[in-house]
Amino acid sequence: MKVALFPIGRLRANCCVAFEKDGSAAVIDPGGDPSPVIDYMEKNRLRCEAILLTHGHDDHTQGVRLLKEQTGAPLYIGRGDAYRLDLPADQLLNGGEELVFGGLRIEVIPAPGHTEGGMCYYSDGVLFAGDTLFRESVGRTDLPGGSWDELERSLSALTERFSQTDTAIIPGHGMITDFRHEMEHNAYL
Repeated sequence: MKVALFPIGRLRANCCVAFEKDGSAAVIDPGGDPSPVIDYMEKNRLRCEAILLTHGHDDHTQGVRLLKEQTGAPLYIGRGDAYRLDLPADQLLNGGEELVFGGLRIEVIPAPGHTEGGMCYYSDGVLFAGDTLFRESVGRTDLPGGSWDELERSLSALTERFSQTDTAIIPGHGMITDFRHEMEHNAYL
């Protein structure tokens, strides 16, 4: 799997295009004008097979409608965050699902805390963490639907699974990191 990263929108959310050699692609968190993402996919002959949302805050969802109109791709979001969208999702996720789009395989990991229905996505050594986990920090829990207790449980589960690995972490904002770095430098883990 390869990943192209596009910080977009007014809060520069990390929108990702995850794709395989066969051209199958998923767009994660289109939080602003998706034109650069669409241009990239067209230039590289990628087919947008899915739009995946880590959570429903508007800085991660503002480009969904246009991207969906342009690509026809189905929209996926955690069940607990579906109410935050201004259009219906095609599939509500509970966590634990494995999504397959051509050669692209993505595991859905429940990660409530920043929001009720937060999800992380894992594929081929990369964790798309949304606003659950940042470089040397974690997502805030003081917004409606946030819960520090839930976030701690989500972080504990992620740490238990990935702490001894070189798994890359693409957060919802900011710099890419990995679990080895976070275990040494992130006070929340």
